[in-house]
Amino acid sequence: MREPVPTGTPGAVGMGSQWRLWSEFSGQAHESSKSRNPEGASFYDALRNSPLQRFVTATLFWGTGHQLINVAQGYLLFELTDSTLWLAALGAAVGIPNVVVGVMAGVLADRIPRTRLLKIGSVIAGLPMLAIAVLYETDNLEPWHLVIAGAFQGSGLAIDWISRLSLLPDIVDKRILVRSISLDQSVFNGARVAGPVIGGFVLATFGASAAYGVAAGLLGLSFIVYTTLKPVTQIARASHAGIVQDLAEVVRVIRSNPILRMNLMFTFVNALTLGGLVFILPAFAKNVFNTDETGLGILFAAVGTGAVAGAMTMSWTGGIRRAGPALLVTDLLFGGFVIVWAQTGNMLTALPFAFLLGYFNSVHVALGISVIQFNVPAEVRGRVIGAYEIAWSGFPLGGLASGSLAAIFGLRGSLTILAVGLIVFTLVVATVSSKFRNSRIDSD
Repeated sequence: MREPVPTGTPGAVGMGSQWRLWSEFSGQAHESSKSRNPEGASFYDALRNSPLQRFVTATLFWGTGHQLINVAQGYLLFELTDSTLWLAALGAAVGIPNVVVGVMAGVLADRIPRTRLLKIGSVIAGLPMLAIAVLYETDNLEPWHLVIAGAFQGSGLAIDWISRLSLLPDIVDKRILVRSISLDQSVFNGARVAGPVIGGFVLATFGASAAYGVAAGLLGLSFIVYTTLKPVTQIARASHAGIVQDLAEVVRVIRSNPILRMNLMFTFVNALTLGGLVFILPAFAKNVFNTDETGLGILFAAVGTGAVAGAMTMSWTGGIRRAGPALLVTDLLFGGFVIVWAQTGNMLTALPFAFLLGYFNSVHVALGISVIQFNVPAEVRGRVIGAYEIAWSGFPLGGLASGSLAAIFGLRGSLTILAVGLIVFTLVVATVSSKFRNSRIDSD
């Protein structure tokens, strides 16, 4: 049975209040007048949407599970080895499969039901976590076990992210798509608060085996919810000539759309800095802030709380009109606050800056996802989201970069280098690309 995909013009995508993305270099047609909603769709329309409610419930389970893993694996690996190079190895183990699997998952998302891929991703990520729990409980855990489990987590992340972002436009009305994207990001970022808090508490109180068991259980719950998702829009899926041709087609789509291409580059550089922060956070918690598992959870939660606030800002307002400037400014603010955060010396000072960097990064990511969704033809959406996921491979590769740089320049120096690179990249784009700088999201 083929999975449904949205009806209507292949390249047309709706927006919460039916905004259209304009830029000086884009002459493509957008939403047809038939699908426009003169009265608009409110934030509460999105909240009342039953398929979206199930979708974000799965996001909560899945996101909390993965955030709990992020806390547990970094802390446990640093406890076993006391080495940032092992954290770098973990980043590589998560990042490399993320790229390789991301390519194939994007192709598969346009060929087989995306709900099936979501279930596969949960299984791939969840079962190794059960294995880690057993190995720790039986006193047989070695550092390389955590690295191997990280490779499975990276593979599961790639499959899940691509499938869920490709599926969302299939299960909600186009009028609430922007608000739905931002609401889903709000819930995911809420998991960035809940996961670390739960993870820190479980690690400190019950140990690592319990933490990994809870993570596996949460991924199992997301699997159950995925079985209830039924796409509600339907047309026949286009035939595919072959994998090589499929990949060539998505390359043509990206090359023909400058804002999409630039946004993917922004995503990679942004993710590199964010991943560098997240993967090295356990070392900061222990060696800089002199805190334990609970304190580490609070640090993660501060970033996540800011991210929730940023995503909710996007969901409540329905978007930001000046897309290009907003992407540029939020990137600069995110990089700046990472630098400030890296220089702090105690938890009390670090927490508010963690909130601020989480806030501006979340606004940047939610806006970037929205821009992609509105510029992607339905029949290649999975493959373009696959390219987006590959761009997000910068997140675990940021762990490789920060861990390696920390061995040479120290913890603060490693994060500062990554954040300065982000700022320089953003300033170069702002200077040389007037088309991207002037791109807008204007109301109809």
